[in-house]
Amino acid sequence: MATPGRHETIDVDLCVVGAGIVGLAHALEGRRRGLRVALLERDRRAVGASVRNFGHAFITGVGDGDDLECALRTRARWVELGARARIVVRDAGTLLVARTGDELAVLEGTAANPRREARMLTAQEAARLAPIPTREVLGAMHGTLDLRVDPRAAVGGLARLLEQDDGARVEWGAAVHAIEPGVVHSMRLSVRAPKLVICPGPDYAALPPGPPDSLSELTLCKLQMLRVAAPDKRVYAPALMTGLSMIRYPAFTAQAAADSVRERIRAERPELLEAGIHLIVAQLPQGDLIIGDTHSYGDTHTPFREERLDELLLGEARRLLGAPTLDVRERWIGIYPTAADGRLATAGNHFVVAVPFAGARVVEVTSGLGMTMALGHAAAVLDGLE
Repeated sequence: MATPGRHETIDVDLCVVGAGIVGLAHALEGRRRGLRVALLERDRRAVGASVRNFGHAFITGVGDGDDLECALRTRARWVELGARARIVVRDAGTLLVARTGDELAVLEGTAANPRREARMLTAQEAARLAPIPTREVLGAMHGTLDLRVDPRAAVGGLARLLEQDDGARVEWGAAVHAIEPGVVHSMRLSVRAPKLVICPGPDYAALPPGPPDSLSELTLCKLQMLRVAAPDKRVYAPALMTGLSMIRYPAFTAQAAADSVRERIRAERPELLEAGIHLIVAQLPQGDLIIGDTHSYGDTHTPFREERLDELLLGEARRLLGAPTLDVRERWIGIYPTAADGRLATAGNHFVVAVPFAGARVVEVTSGLGMTMALGHAAAVLDGLE
């Protein structure tokens, strides 16, 4: 790290701005290619969306074709990097439960693609995989390829790989105030590099000297999430999802029965759609459960939480887990860039890559699938800078 009060200029092959999962993906890909890399992050540690999520690499949920191949590459990178960084990478997959015939049809259609390596289960088989009640369950799908990490530990672990690498330099607390062709400037450090990758997350509007026009379609999605104690200290090996996931992810929305699922939920529980409730339950290594999440869209969000939304989430979690009460340990808000009402996500366009000038890319993940796809997508971005 540079000496306080002294401005320094360094030369590298690749400069990455932003040390969330997207920035880390590009910095690590640069080192994989033998490039000298500098990574600049304005905060003193990772505090953004990359540590406020489920740590869930949801390969099962992405669309067929290129997106699935990107997710599979990301999976391989998590396994490789996890071993190097001593990050616990759990490979127990995801259990999606179906309570109605249309939900079961969506899962069956999704599992028909052998590349997903998903398997259909009876209600009893699902209960053997995770301790959930089966009274309402018609069947389930086990997405066997999905991975899970502790996001609060994993992002720091990936950053430490770079900090311990002689070919990389990580600068925390280095807020960037100017970016021009071949040079990135912070208060104490200027980095000269022929390749620049800028990963601003929700702060794209503050890019110096302004965001590229191709980012004008973006807005911000606000999430509410919780951490709760596992009921009766139960162990849930896979992540858990319900029919609410079947109206959000491309792998499911591509199925003919997905429209039926959405319209039935709209008729039976419109408040869930209005709040953008998407139930995921993922267990942390310490035993607590992350529960989320809600979705609201706009260019500016209130910093305040709505207890009503938390209660909707907790109600759906209690139903899935068969728990009359859940002990809440933490509550938080997440913000990430997306298109209004999630249009980019449902269309399968998970990234926006802008070209502000030659030799530079601005990269945004816009569907909440950064943990699922960023490590695989970075290679394509750097290929474009060759």
